[in-house]
Amino acid sequence: MRRIRSPLAWLASSLLTLALLVGATASASAQQFPGSNPLTIVVSYPPGGLSDYFARLVAVKLADSLGVTVLVENKPGANGAIGTAFVARAKPDGHTISFLPASTVTTNQWLMKDMGFDPLKDLTPLTLALVVPNVLVVPPASPIKNFPELLEVAKAKPGTINFASVGVGSSPHLQGEMLKRLGKIDIVHVAYKGAGPALQDLMAGQVQMMFDNLPSVLPMIQAGKLRALAVTSAAPAPLLPDVPPIAKFLPGFEATPWFGFVGPAGLPKEIVAKLHEHLVRAVKSEEVVKALQARGGEIVTSTPEELAKLMRTESEQMQTLIKEAGVSLQ
Repeated sequence: MRRIRSPLAWLASSLLTLALLVGATASASAQQFPGSNPLTIVVSYPPGGLSDYFARLVAVKLADSLGVTVLVENKPGANGAIGTAFVARAKPDGHTISFLPASTVTTNQWLMKDMGFDPLKDLTPLTLALVVPNVLVVPPASPIKNFPELLEVAKAKPGTINFASVGVGSSPHLQGEMLKRLGKIDIVHVAYKGAGPALQDLMAGQVQMMFDNLPSVLPMIQAGKLRALAVTSAAPAPLLPDVPPIAKFLPGFEATPWFGFVGPAGLPKEIVAKLHEHLVRAVKSEEVVKALQARGGEIVTSTPEELAKLMRTESEQMQTLIKEAGVSLQ
């Protein structure tokens, strides 16, 4: 005799099957990445700068992609060396990585006597993430209206203009040193622990000028809280078409900082491959690309091998630049 199932029995069975499928999918998602523990992105600067802003954008997309919780932890100090050292010493299981600017892995080693780690040996490159021009900005109340006026004032009154940076050896610091050499001017460096505190003092008039990345300062330029004098790229930035390159006045001045993701040395190849895949997916997501483009940044990814080569090449270049410029920790 054929047994006829009641509609309620069929519905109960269907709901149970659906629940099992959802549970299985959630379980599979949680196991996508080795282990279900949270993944932490260490940012070696305080909140308020580009590194922090971008890492938090990527964290949301990365969590969706990997199926684990992704946290952003700020560990500022020593131009990024403190946070980067923390990652270098982390367990190589893929759950602790860093988003950092080039200077952290190409410059610090030539300025610091002992960082406690070697950025070229104790870190695993994962992917390049973005490149950005830096912008030379002054407070809106500054009497300096353009770049030629800056050179005139600096030459007429040596040592009276202070320039802020996010730390000794950072790209804003080294670009200030390049300006001193190529412009033949005497300006005084003031190092901060990050872009946030430096920009606060700049807008308050405690320092007179600063180089910083375009995505970080564009909202303040657009709001009239800062005045842009020049960009460090070879051509004007699309979002600041009327702001000239420094190279227009000082031939040979060109610098385009980059940012990337790294993990501790010893990461297994399969974890490197998985992190690279999901980081690139997150970085290239529509939401992240639009957010960065709206602030003048350009998404550029790479293979781990390409990032490793870039780190080695720029490290050699920075060693030469720092030696020639006579830059040292103060």
